[in-house]
Amino acid sequence: MKERPDVPEEAIIPVKNDTKTIDFTKPFRFIYFEWWFDLLVFPAFLLAVLLSAGAGLFFGLRLRGRRHMRILRTQGCILVSNHCHYFDTVFASARLFPRRLYITVVQRNYEVPVVRTLLRIFRALPIPGHPAGFRMITEPIGEALSRGRHVMFLPEGELVFLSQTIHRFRPGAFYQAYLHQAPVLPMVYLIDRRSFRGRPLGPAWVKMTQVFGEPVHPPERRGDGTFPKEALDEMAETVASWMERTIAEHQRARAD
Repeated sequence: MKERPDVPEEAIIPVKNDTKTIDFTKPFRFIYFEWWFDLLVFPAFLLAVLLSAGAGLFFGLRLRGRRHMRILRTQGCILVSNHCHYFDTVFASARLFPRRLYITVVQRNYEVPVVRTLLRIFRALPIPGHPAGFRMITEPIGEALSRGRHVMFLPEGELVFLSQTIHRFRPGAFYQAYLHQAPVLPMVYLIDRRSFRGRPLGPAWVKMTQVFGEPVHPPERRGDGTFPKEALDEMAETVASWMERTIAEHQRARAD
């Protein structure tokens, strides 16, 4: 694995203290699969899709690698993306609509009272912050994938606004892909700063490109229940390196 930097502490967006801690020692529904829940959230979700279309026009959102998305029609996949903008998960969810995309978020984001409700409506599920958290989300993620739905991970763990640096990956997405034998569909966002009369505009005035890469398949499951750590590290490295190459090629093309 290539050594990549951790997300710097100063770049992590703080969460307000008015939070309600989730007690994961009690039963917790990570995902609702019932028809009534889909019906209940559909109006809000449709409104969000329409608003994201307007945001896509504002940010000049473009799509590359559409052919790689074909696998989404045939089976449940795990999407992996860099995390460089407030709208990256929104654009991913809108792009897959009406296919269902569940988005994993860190536990502290799910504990803010109003935000928690919005995240639930838009099919986000928390990753518990304690060591047993990985095991707790394994079953609901597996059920989602078996239903042909998709799950999105942000393996860098934190949002670094407008960053085009790929930070160190956390391995959870690739371990889940291995456990459920689901392909990983990599995605990367390219950010371009707009300028006016040769002067760069503020951070709100950017152009975004959404690029899908070739699916990466996990190794076959072992019969003894152990994890092929080296193979999964290689899988993560394949995705991270593709993101870095895609960003670098785009930046070179822009400079020419």
